Amino acid sequence: MRLIQAYFKNKKEQQQQQEVDEDFINSLPDDILHIILSKLPIRDAAVTTAVSKRWAPLFPTLPSLDIHPASFNPVNPGIDSDNDDESNVEDVNGWVEALFSVLYSRRAPVQKFEIGVEILDSCGGDFYEVFDDLCAAGVQELAIRNYKYYDDDIYEIPWPVFSCNTIVKLEMVNCVLDVPSKFTGLRAVKSLELIDVTVADNHLRRLISRCKAIEKLVITDCKKIKNIVIRAPSLLELVISLFRPFAISLKSSPRLANMKVSFGYCLIDEYSEDEYSDGGFGLNNSEKTFEGTNLMAFLNGLLGVKNLRLHFSNVYRMVFF
Repeated sequence: MRLIQAYFKNKKEQQQQQEVDEDFINSLPDDILHIILSKLPIRDAAVTTAVSKRWAPLFPTLPSLDIHPASFNPVNPGIDSDNDDESNVEDVNGWVEALFSVLYSRRAPVQKFEIGVEILDSCGGDFYEVFDDLCAAGVQELAIRNYKYYDDDIYEIPWPVFSCNTIVKLEMVNCVLDVPSKFTGLRAVKSLELIDVTVADNHLRRLISRCKAIEKLVITDCKKIKNIVIRAPSLLELVISLFRPFAISLKSSPRLANMKVSFGYCLIDEYSEDEYSDGGFGLNNSEKTFEGTNLMAFLNGLLGVKNLRLHFSNVYRMVFF
């Protein structure tokens, strides 16, 4: 009899403790619960709307969305969705419909939106609408990562992005930047990252000049450019990593304090299309003089820089011998 009483007493205490725990979680403010949901795969986060009235409005007001192929692909038990960010979209139409379903169910503007898929170019019209709506609603952090690495599938950044004045942090990967000759946006951008983008000299110069509030600029392996001219009065940190040297000119960047520059002549290795090496790249005397002159002109323009890191490949070091 005592064992039975002890059993029911213990079970009652467990139920009471569970109720206390649930009340504690439900009593947390929305911003804390949003952080918890942001750690979950988007499919799991969406399911929480059915948990209770307390949880129902949380997902539609989630301030950040991180979208990748696994976000809306059919559930595959053999794949760890958390580590499948660069997998292919299995059902394009179904995937796009699921994305629009999430965006149409929103009850608050998205503050941070990251997307990394390989269908940006092939579904350009759909994504134009996505970015148009996000920018109109006042997105603050935007990352557009095109994972389709072929010349005919490079995604061109739509004009609503260039017209947005709420973006504070902007990242673009493997995209084409056709910067309008006149645009009114990007005045609030403080962090700009350009990775594997294709952009002409005058378009890059126009983009950087427009971002008058920019404090951090990252330029990595950009294509088509030859001369980088930077006019950024608020710039504090500059990171440039290029597969071959380019002429860099700093104009009106008095606050620049931290800078990292990496140059290297890279060739595709004969044994792998994905790995690069420096071997076998020859420089004639005119090229050596040209590169050396560019570097010295660049270094002479660094007035207030406190932390400078230079990393040059062995081939590039040849210009000094």
